[in-house]
Amino acid sequence: MTAITSKTFTYGPALSIPRGARAAAEVFLAASRLLAGLFTLQPKRSQDMSAEDVRRLAMSVQNTDPGFAADLLAALARQDVDAR
Repeated sequence: MTAITSKTFTYGPALSIPRGARAAAEVFLAASRLLAGLFTLQPKRSQDMSAEDVRRLAMSVQNTDPGFAADLLAALARQDVDAR
């Protein structure tokens, strides 16, 4: 009786990052973080915001996030009740 045995050896391709790709990615990420920092609204700390500031913020986001605006206005209403 004759037996045939075969083995298949596969070698995956050696993947390497192209030269300069890592450096270019680092530069791109740093530039995107810088631009994001320049155009991100930095609100005041909550204890520094007056009721009028919170009301103005609620009105500015009312069209894009009505739920958040409602939460802000509800917090103002609770603050008015607590202050009395």
